[in-house]
Amino acid sequence: MGDQRPWRILQLASTSDMGGTERMILFLVEHLDRREFQPYVGALIGSGELLRRASALGIPTQHFSLRCAVDPLGIARLSRFIRSEQIDLVQTYGLRADTVGRIAARLGGARAVISSIRSIDPWRRLWHVWLDRLTAPCVDLFISNSEAGKLATVQREGFSAEKIYVIYSGVPERPIPREKREELRKRYGVAPDSYPVVGILANLREMKGHRDVIAALPAILAEFPKTVFLFAGRDDSHGAVEQYARERGVAHAIRFLGYVADTPSLLATLDIFMLPSHWEGLPAAIVEAMHAELPIIATAVGGIPELVRDQQEALLIPPANPSALADAVERLARDRDLASRLASAAAKRARELFSIEAMVSRTSEVYRTLLRRKAPNGPRSARP
Repeated sequence: MGDQRPWRILQLASTSDMGGTERMILFLVEHLDRREFQPYVGALIGSGELLRRASALGIPTQHFSLRCAVDPLGIARLSRFIRSEQIDLVQTYGLRADTVGRIAARLGGARAVISSIRSIDPWRRLWHVWLDRLTAPCVDLFISNSEAGKLATVQREGFSAEKIYVIYSGVPERPIPREKREELRKRYGVAPDSYPVVGILANLREMKGHRDVIAALPAILAEFPKTVFLFAGRDDSHGAVEQYARERGVAHAIRFLGYVADTPSLLATLDIFMLPSHWEGLPAAIVEAMHAELPIIATAVGGIPELVRDQQEALLIPPANPSALADAVERLARDRDLASRLASAAAKRARELFSIEAMVSRTSEVYRTLLRRKAPNGPRSARP
C-alpha cells in the first residue's frame, strides 16, 4: 500500500448489548490486519459491552444515540462521523443498522456499503421487508453467514443471489481450562457429582428455546436426577423464563448465569452443549462448542445443519419438541462413546471449515476487491 493509510472500516451494530453477532464483530476486528484495515466499531443504541470490549482492543468506538428506527438526527450524527473520520466502508448488522447505516454511509461519503445477513429472520413483517428493499440500492453487496440466510433473503426480499456472498463464521481456538473444571463448576453453583451438566450459550429470548428445555426437564430428571442446565445469556425475557421454571418445579436444576464473557471457562464446565433455537442463522455459540470438542445437541433450523450434521458431528432434533430434546440428552448421557465420537468429529470439522483465519481471510478479500473497484486510487490521504 506504500504511504497510503489503511482502509477505514466501520462495523455498525444496531445495539451495543452482547449477543452472537456482536461477538463475531469483535472476533473480526481483533484479527483484521491493521496494516491494511483500520476497524471502527459503532452502535446505534447504547454504549454497552460491545463498545467497551472493542475499546479494550484499542479500536475506536462511537455510539450514536438513535431515538427511533428512522431518526433524522441520528442519521445526521452518523453521516457526520463517517465524513469526519473518512470512513471508506460501512458494514451494517441488524435491520435498524441496515436502514440507518446505508443512508448515512451514502450521505457521509463512504466508498462502499456492505450489509450482513445473520439469520433467516422469519419474524420480519411487510414493513420490515419494505424498509430493506427501499434502502437496498445503497448496498454494494451482502455477506451472509449461511446458505440458509442467503436463501431466505433471496426469497423474501427478492435480492439477487449474485449480490450475496456466504462467509461462514469462525472463532479463534482458545484454551479450554478443563483442568479447572471442579473449581469452575463451584463458581457456577454446580455440585461435583452433577451429571450431565448441559449448557446453553444464548440470550433468553423466546426463539432460543429455553422454555422447551424447561418442559423437557421433568423427563430428563426422572432418568438423571443430578442433571444441571446452565443458561448463560442476557435475560431478554425479564424474568419470565425463570418464573416458568419455578412454575414447572425445575428451577433447582437450572443456573441462570446472565451474560458470561469468559466462554472458555463456561465451556470447560460442560458435559453437553445445547442450542434448541426455533430459528437461526449460523450461531457462533455452536462454532465455539465445536472448537471446544463438546458433544452438541441442536435443532435442525437455519444454518445449523451447515455447521454440524446429524449423527456425524451432533444430534439434531426438531425445534419446539421437548420430547426429542429429552431423548437426545438421555442418549448422550448414557452413551459416552457416542458423545466422544461426535465431539471429536465436530472439533475436526471446526478446524477445517470454521476457523477465525478462514473467516478473516475471506472477509478481507471481499473488502479488498470491493474497495479497489470503488476507489482504484486507494484510500483518501489522511488529513494533516
